[in-house]
Amino acid sequence: MTTKAPFFFIFLGSVLGSLFFSVFQFKFLGFVIACGATLYIFFIRTKGQLVLALFLFAMGLVWLESPRNFPSADFFLIAKVRSVSSHVIKLSSVRFYKDKKWWKGRDSYIFLNTFQNKGRPKIQNTFMALAKKDGKNLKAKDAFWITFDTPIEKLYDTGSKISLFLYTEMKKYVFSEADTVASIFLGRKDVSYEVRQTYKNGGYAHIFAVSGMHVGFISFLTLLIISEFLPWNFFKYPLTFFFITIYGFMTGFSIPTLRAISFFGLYALFKLLDRPQDFLNVLGLVGTIEVILDPSIVFDVSFQLSYSAVISIAILFPILPKFRPRFLSDSFNLTVAANIGVVPFLILNYGKIYLASFIFNISIVPILTAIILEGAFFFSLFSLVGFHLAEKIIGGGIYPFAKLLDIVAYVTEKMPLSVISVRPKVALFWITLSSAVSLFSLILFLRLKPDNEGKYRKNSTDDQLF
Repeated sequence: MTTKAPFFFIFLGSVLGSLFFSVFQFKFLGFVIACGATLYIFFIRTKGQLVLALFLFAMGLVWLESPRNFPSADFFLIAKVRSVSSHVIKLSSVRFYKDKKWWKGRDSYIFLNTFQNKGRPKIQNTFMALAKKDGKNLKAKDAFWITFDTPIEKLYDTGSKISLFLYTEMKKYVFSEADTVASIFLGRKDVSYEVRQTYKNGGYAHIFAVSGMHVGFISFLTLLIISEFLPWNFFKYPLTFFFITIYGFMTGFSIPTLRAISFFGLYALFKLLDRPQDFLNVLGLVGTIEVILDPSIVFDVSFQLSYSAVISIAILFPILPKFRPRFLSDSFNLTVAANIGVVPFLILNYGKIYLASFIFNISIVPILTAIILEGAFFFSLFSLVGFHLAEKIIGGGIYPFAKLLDIVAYVTEKMPLSVISVRPKVALFWITLSSAVSLFSLILFLRLKPDNEGKYRKNSTDDQLF
């Protein structure tokens, strides 16, 4: 397995480096590990030993690169705006000033009392504030932001205008469900607080977060359409990457979106080079780059849920039993595999297990979400070309499915024992995580055995997807 997916193990090393630094905040240990791994490279004889050396090197490098904790006293920080929600701003590329020196800080949320600038900050704005640490949260005492007229910010602005245009068209033709559809497809925040709480309490809050599922679905539909006219790989894959990048700018390029687009870009590159790769290897390469660039992302909830779900799918999906029709079988198996992976991190971060939503997530929610995403995708295409008759037809078709999704969320929220609070959550997190890791390790070990290779190869996740 190490030779088939070496970057996956290097990714695990980088994650461990960030976790170890959170416990032992001594940069010297990271330096020792990185230097030891570098020296070990001169004595390796096998590919497995090379992977081990790179595993240790990634661990030490991330240990050295891990950001410092924010000081308890007031301090000045500068960062980039990643997202805005009410009076809470997600910051990335954080730097703070302490002891007459600039330090790298974790990507964090910061709470504002009021907006000092006119309007609200936009993604990519440079954010500056006099901040203080209040428990685990950051609060801004004085804050302001600056917009630089760069090509990237112009692209974000264009994407925002396209998103607003599509939302306006949805209000015309999808009626009262326009907010739900726009939130699912575009990642907008227009859905009411009551509806959002219903989805959250029912265990479906992930539907409103544009993630790898959305990018995967959009890339699949785009490839399907382009392949009808330009079936050659050197046309369809770059064009698909271009369109999902535009989709990323429309949705604000959330971290899961950026991760999924990067994954597709690497997958497409390997396809063009005729170098097929194991699914976990490509995932590990994306993850390694992401953690090295920002070690604190390991503690981000979306990072934990995204990677645990995708890793679980990569390992469990090939061995789950199949049935007909294939579309329902794949939807069912994908949901089962993803839910097994995310349960430990739901317990850790929220202290809850969503029993009812687990059942509906397996049976009906993936199908409804796929129908809504597909409808919104074609609705957007016809909106951009001004084909209003098609907008009316598709908008009317999306409406009942979006309404049904609202009903499912409402019924789930009202069901007895739909949500179980877990205490003590840290202990149960380690129990469930250890069980999941043991299961995954056993499956990977069985897949390594020569007599099982053909059995799993025909359904392997590194087969041709498109």
